Amino acid sequence: PRRAVISAAGNQEIDELLALLKNHDAAQFQQRLQQTLARQGLGRFVMDTVAPLTRQVGQAWEDGRFAVFEEHLFTELTKRVLRQAIASLPPPNGRPCILLTSVPDEPHVLGLLMAEALFALEGAQCVPLGAQMPLLDIAHATAAHRAEIVAMSFSSAFPARRVAPVLAQLRNLLPDEVALWVGGAGVAQTAVPPDVTYLSSLAAGIDALRTWNAMRAG
Repeated sequence: PRRAVISAAGNQEIDELLALLKNHDAAQFQQRLQQTLARQGLGRFVMDTVAPLTRQVGQAWEDGRFAVFEEHLFTELTKRVLRQAIASLPPPNGRPCILLTSVPDEPHVLGLLMAEALFALEGAQCVPLGAQMPLLDIAHATAAHRAEIVAMSFSSAFPARRVAPVLAQLRNLLPDEVALWVGGAGVAQTAVPPDVTYLSSLAAGIDALRTWNAMRAG
């Protein structure tokens, strides 16, 4: 079937990208990413290439097949390609305004960048604050930008026992009408507070945004 053929092609693409990283061929890796982006378009590129590639690199790092510097190179080059792609999108056509950031001690931003790309494609106005933002500053930025949603990401490296308390603390600092969305591998095994929306995947993030827009339009 055609889907199996596409999936095999996708796996081969990812294997080849991993091999370029392993060979420390940074220029070729970045060029290959850009070619894939041009071919797939930003939405599919994020879902079908960057997301599975990120999982594979994370796995390879955990298994000891990738050195720390190789994982860092992957992250930096992929962030560069995503940022360029986001910067070249047309200006947002409306709402909501989404603030994207992570809490202190959570330096990983690749998940946030993937979400930003997909939210921006849906026409949302994204305000990226980068990583490790103090909670009070997130609250101040939310007010300053009149953000309607705060989106956060937790990687598996973040201590699981700290996720719920930090989310509860942030939830208390934000106005009731501001939605708090969280995703990432670090949240998967944790119960989030009841007034926080857990996004189990990038696709769930798109669904949540479309639902948000539909409710406001209705």
